[in-house]
Amino acid sequence: MVSGALLIDKPIGVTSSGVVTQLKWAMQNNDYVPKGFRIGHGGTLDPFATGVLVVLFGEGTKLADAYLHSLKAYDGLIQLGAQTDTGDPTGSIIEEKSAPLLIAEQWNDLAQTFVDKDYLQVPPMYSAKKKDGVALYTLARAGKTIDREAILKKISKFEIQLETESSLRFEAHCESGTYIRVLAEDLAKRAGTLAHLKSLRRIRSSDFSLQDCASLPATLSHFKEKKPLGELPSFRELNKLASHLPQIELGELQALRLRQGVKAEAEAQSSLLLEINCQSRYALGKKEGQAVALFEKESDFNRFRLQRVFN
Repeated sequence: MVSGALLIDKPIGVTSSGVVTQLKWAMQNNDYVPKGFRIGHGGTLDPFATGVLVVLFGEGTKLADAYLHSLKAYDGLIQLGAQTDTGDPTGSIIEEKSAPLLIAEQWNDLAQTFVDKDYLQVPPMYSAKKKDGVALYTLARAGKTIDREAILKKISKFEIQLETESSLRFEAHCESGTYIRVLAEDLAKRAGTLAHLKSLRRIRSSDFSLQDCASLPATLSHFKEKKPLGELPSFRELNKLASHLPQIELGELQALRLRQGVKAEAEAQSSLLLEINCQSRYALGKKEGQAVALFEKESDFNRFRLQRVFN
């Protein structure tokens, strides 16, 4: 079976899991994937959001965690003066407050107070984050609000342009798990007003940008017409994925021992990754260009553990 990823420009109004489901049904009608093959994505986009969605299938799904935790970049519009219960245009306005007349330079000065700083972000009630096994959005829809613990997030870029007197266009680069809806609200708070997202578009996920993506309808049509997978410009085979990760070359015996789950070999590669001062959370072991193993740095940062082995 062929393994890899499809790079999709997710349309507005569909969930990320909905995109995956549509692709799964379309791909199953072709000979290059078996029934019941694995498929998933590398980072959720809200239904109202559009942009880069990395859909992984086959052995590619073993890289899901590495993509979930990769750098994401977004642009979009912030509507000033009104807060919605969801933080986006799908919700109801719950409070309004006049917005200050600031110039672009002043907004950018405020935006820079988030960049490369200790930014503690409180997850929104309308999110998939769970409390005691229950998704927060389930509680929110029941009219409940609970205390949520703030989480330290890193913003590496946050730039603002004035769209109108009451709206801002922005570009933000951040680590995985950052809620851009909350970032917009927090920016507005520092200006003494309220806000919600008017639109959101993911322009990059890891090393993939919008230019690498195909539309969902075009991709579904490709599979419906039973065209070869390799003719899809948005297809990336397994061994072309994860170029953003540090990589180490393995010998034949090392690759064999890792695939057999030999603990001593995993520990040896962990020592090598620490020796070369690997700063990434994940690293990939390859043999002659073929993916062999994915390593993950443990929370104490004193070693890497073998997370996945590729067949």
